Parts: sequence; structure tokens; C-alpha cells
Amino acid sequence: MSFYNWDMLPMTSERPGISHRRIFGDTIQMQHLITEVGGTPSKMHNHPDKEEFFYIQAGEWDFTLEGETRRLGPGDVVHVAAGAMHTLKLVGNADGMALEVFSKIHNPELAKDRHLFTVDAINSRTEFIDGASPE
Repeated sequence: MSFYNWDMLPMTSERPGISHRRIFGDTIQMQHLITEVGGTPSKMHNHPDKEEFFYIQAGEWDFTLEGETRRLGPGDVVHVAAGAMHTLKLVGNADGMALEVFSKIHNPELAKDRHLFTVDAINSRTEFIDGASPE
């Protein structure tokens, strides 16, 4: 059993204006997508062996799935079947957030260090730093 806090997780940025915070289980990945106005959207792509859910938390988005585009906002959820072509683009004038869940781990190289980012692991490192005496 592992406990996490979004605000304590490391944030990565793979494209300008796009950031992620990620949590990994044994076979599942959940990530928080934060997109700034003008952020670079992903190109149309698919995940041949993974299905995915998107839960829109903030912002106005155009989501294209298998050639159909819909305008989405907070509360909307999209299921993307394995292999389905899709992309998501922020279109409103406010930053956006979405929660993404993958049925198989999407970033296995990052998942290797997942034990370092539980609340307990972060707190133990912080306590050590805070409790260290200068010499």
C-alpha cells in the first residue's frame, strides 16, 4: 500500500507549456496533465497496447478521437480504447488540467523510481535534511 500527495510529486515538462505529475502502480499509471494557454499539444497518436481515460478538471479543450472532435470542459470524461488515434488541445483562454489513467504503465522508465515519491519516502528525506546538524 502506498500513499501519495500530488503536490509532493515531481513535475516534468516534455513540451513547452505542458507539465505532468505521475503516480505508478504495478500495472496502472495515473498522471495529472497541466497545460498553460498556448502550450504545445500532442500530435495525433495512439497507444497500441494501452487504454486510457481522460477526466477534464479545468479549461476548455478540443478532444479528437478517431476522427471525431468534441469540445470538452470540467467534468467530461473520455475513454480511449487501445490503438485509437487521439489528441487533446487546450482551446480556452485559461490554463487547463486533466487527469489521465493508463491501463498499462505508459512510462516504465519513470515507474522504476515510484517508491521514492510516496509521502513516507519524501517525508523521511525531508526529516533527514531538516534534522541534519551543520558541522
